[in-house]
Amino acid sequence: MKPAIQEQFENYRRLALVLADETGIKYDAKPVKDTVRVMLDGYCKALDEGDEHLKDLFIAGLMLRFWDRIKKLALKSPGFGNDLMEFHDWLYEAISYAVKYRKWQKDTKVNAQQCISQCIETIRQQHHYEANLDKHRSNFNTVSLETPLDEEGKTTLLDTMTEDDADSTGLYSAETSARDIVQMCINSQMVIEAIIFDTIAFGDSLKQKKITHKQIDEDGTEYKYTTTTSEFWAFRCVQALSKLPENYFKYFMENYKVKPEILNAAIDSIRHSTNQKLYKSIEKAQKFAQSKLANY
Repeated sequence: MKPAIQEQFENYRRLALVLADETGIKYDAKPVKDTVRVMLDGYCKALDEGDEHLKDLFIAGLMLRFWDRIKKLALKSPGFGNDLMEFHDWLYEAISYAVKYRKWQKDTKVNAQQCISQCIETIRQQHHYEANLDKHRSNFNTVSLETPLDEEGKTTLLDTMTEDDADSTGLYSAETSARDIVQMCINSQMVIEAIIFDTIAFGDSLKQKKITHKQIDEDGTEYKYTTTTSEFWAFRCVQALSKLPENYFKYFMENYKVKPEILNAAIDSIRHSTNQKLYKSIEKAQKFAQSKLANY
């Protein structure tokens, strides 16, 4: 049986022959940027007019034109396995993303080929971000074990779990309650750290980071594009901690098992702490997480 990726490639080749026969457009014709623009414009037109036949023909040509990017995506994403069909889907998603915004039709500074290249990198970073940060969050009460606890993203909620913790709470699942992690801290008499972890998991402690990239397309033309990523931001976490809402005590009591007097003392300590002290408390929480990881 042929691999799925090979069957898909052969299917695109058959459609590309029909594309050339019916429209005279050969997906591998040069100059590349002109061919890509013709196919991408053709796909947009077919999409707008609801012509499924031409949509299939143009997307086949576009997928073949950028087929080499599938292997490049796989090489840049070793943690996603060896199934090339997954990276095929990323490429398809990137082309669809380009078509959605049609930047090459609005901005003369970027051509259609460069636009797709930008979208491929954007989609790659999105998938990496989703895999490493919080892609499994389904509601306020559930959160992925991959939620970052430090700015480098090296320590996650999963990293704080020891083998005994996992066995007793059943937390080694794709999705789990971050509240169980917080409860573990409470049980370890680390209530301030528990509040910090709760704030990281359920509050807004991320910042957006824009990165400008330089890349050269297949015609040798250099162009720039910007991608946006998110990462843990201690400053924003400190802001959230310094402004705990008035009903935070009630919220925490409703979600965790903790003695009221101990919780009151912890909240009072946080509310009367300087920013410098809060930063130190976050560092202490991170060290606590690292010590848990060291014991695993």
